[in-house]
Amino acid sequence: MRGGLQLGPPGRWWDDKGFAKSLGLRSDQKEKMDSIFNANKGTILLRYQSLQQEEARLEDTTRQAQLDESAIFAGIDRVTQARASLEKANAHMLLLIRQEMDKNQIERLEQHR
Repeated sequence: MRGGLQLGPPGRWWDDKGFAKSLGLRSDQKEKMDSIFNANKGTILLRYQSLQQEEARLEDTTRQAQLDESAIFAGIDRVTQARASLEKANAHMLLLIRQEMDKNQIERLEQHR
Protein backbone atom coordinates (compact mmCIF):
# COMPACT_ATOMS: atom_id res chain seq x y z
CA MET A 1 0.00 0.00 0.00
CA ARG A 2 2.97 2.29 -0.36
CA GLY A 3 1.47 3.97 -3.40
CA GLY A 4 -1.72 4.94 -1.61
CA LEU A 5 -2.71 7.61 0.84
CA GLN A 6 -0.22 8.00 3.67
CA LEU A 7 -1.43 9.69 6.84
CA GLY A 8 1.57 8.56 8.83
CA PRO A 9 4.53 6.22 8.54
CA PRO A 10 3.84 2.73 7.19
CA GLY A 11 2.84 0.03 9.62
CA ARG A 12 1.69 0.25 13.21
CA TRP A 13 3.82 3.29 13.99
CA TRP A 14 2.00 3.98 17.27
CA ASP A 15 3.57 0.76 18.63
CA ASP A 16 7.09 2.16 18.13
CA LYS A 17 7.85 3.44 21.64
CA GLY A 18 10.34 6.07 20.51
CA PHE A 19 8.14 7.38 17.74
CA ALA A 20 5.02 7.37 19.93
CA LYS A 21 6.94 9.28 22.60
CA SER A 22 8.18 11.83 20.06
CA LEU A 23 4.54 12.49 19.11
CA GLY A 24 3.41 12.60 22.72
CA LEU A 25 0.90 9.77 22.35
CA ARG A 26 -0.82 8.68 25.54
CA SER A 27 -1.45 5.03 26.37
CA ASP A 28 -5.22 5.50 26.00
CA GLN A 29 -4.70 6.87 22.48
CA LYS A 30 -2.53 3.90 21.54
CA GLU A 31 -5.17 1.52 22.90
CA LYS A 32 -7.85 3.22 20.79
CA MET A 33 -5.57 3.04 17.74
CA ASP A 34 -5.08 -0.68 18.38
CA SER A 35 -8.85 -1.12 18.59
CA ILE A 36 -9.36 0.76 15.33
CA PHE A 37 -6.67 -1.32 13.63
CA ASN A 38 -8.17 -4.58 14.90
CA ALA A 39 -11.69 -3.54 13.88
CA ASN A 40 -10.54 -2.77 10.32
CA LYS A 41 -7.94 -5.51 9.83
CA GLY A 42 -10.46 -8.07 8.55
CA THR A 43 -11.91 -5.75 5.93
CA ILE A 44 -8.48 -4.72 4.71
CA LEU A 45 -7.37 -8.35 4.50
CA LEU A 46 -10.47 -9.29 2.49
CA ARG A 47 -9.89 -6.37 0.11
CA TYR A 48 -6.24 -7.38 -0.29
CA GLN A 49 -7.20 -10.99 -1.05
CA SER A 50 -9.74 -9.77 -3.60
CA LEU A 51 -7.03 -7.69 -5.29
CA GLN A 52 -4.72 -10.71 -5.43
CA GLN A 53 -7.47 -12.84 -6.95
CA GLU A 54 -8.27 -10.27 -9.62
CA GLU A 55 -4.58 -9.86 -10.46
CA ALA A 56 -4.22 -13.65 -10.80
CA ARG A 57 -7.29 -13.81 -13.06
CA LEU A 58 -5.92 -11.03 -15.25
CA GLU A 59 -2.57 -12.79 -15.49
CA ASP A 60 -4.33 -16.01 -16.56
CA THR A 61 -6.30 -14.06 -19.17
CA THR A 62 -3.10 -12.60 -20.63
CA ARG A 63 -1.51 -16.05 -20.92
CA GLN A 64 -4.19 -17.42 -23.22
CA ALA A 65 -3.09 -18.56 -26.69
CA GLN A 66 -5.76 -16.31 -28.20
CA LEU A 67 -5.80 -12.96 -26.44
CA ASP A 68 -9.21 -11.37 -26.01
CA GLU A 69 -8.86 -7.61 -25.74
CA SER A 70 -12.28 -7.09 -24.18
CA ALA A 71 -11.60 -9.77 -21.55
CA ILE A 72 -8.22 -8.22 -20.77
CA PHE A 73 -9.73 -4.73 -20.41
CA ALA A 74 -12.51 -6.11 -18.21
CA GLY A 75 -9.86 -7.76 -16.06
CA ILE A 76 -7.95 -4.50 -15.81
CA ASP A 77 -11.15 -2.80 -14.67
CA ARG A 78 -11.68 -5.46 -11.98
CA VAL A 79 -8.08 -5.10 -10.74
CA THR A 80 -8.43 -1.32 -10.67
CA GLN A 81 -11.69 -1.54 -8.72
CA ALA A 82 -10.23 -4.04 -6.25
CA ARG A 83 -7.18 -1.82 -5.71
CA ALA A 84 -9.39 1.23 -5.17
CA SER A 85 -11.50 -0.68 -2.65
CA LEU A 86 -8.36 -1.67 -0.73
CA GLU A 87 -7.03 1.90 -0.80
CA LYS A 88 -10.33 3.26 0.52
CA ALA A 89 -10.50 0.70 3.35
CA ASN A 90 -6.95 1.53 4.37
CA ALA A 91 -7.54 5.28 4.16
CA HIS A 92 -10.68 4.93 6.28
CA MET A 93 -8.72 3.15 9.00
CA LEU A 94 -5.88 5.70 8.88
CA LEU A 95 -8.32 8.60 9.13
CA LEU A 96 -9.96 7.03 12.18
CA ILE A 97 -6.55 6.53 13.78
CA ARG A 98 -5.55 10.10 13.03
CA GLN A 99 -8.78 11.38 14.64
CA GLU A 100 -7.50 10.02 17.96
CA MET A 101 -4.67 12.56 17.89
CA ASP A 102 -4.73 16.19 18.96
CA LYS A 103 -3.56 19.11 16.80
CA ASN A 104 -0.02 19.21 18.22
CA GLN A 105 0.46 15.48 17.72
CA ILE A 106 -0.72 15.74 14.12
CA GLU A 107 1.72 18.58 13.50
CA ARG A 108 4.58 16.45 14.89
CA LEU A 109 3.43 13.54 12.75
CA GLU A 110 3.46 15.77 9.66
CA GLN A 111 7.04 16.81 10.43
CA HIS A 112 8.10 13.15 10.20
CA ARG A 113 6.63 12.77 6.71
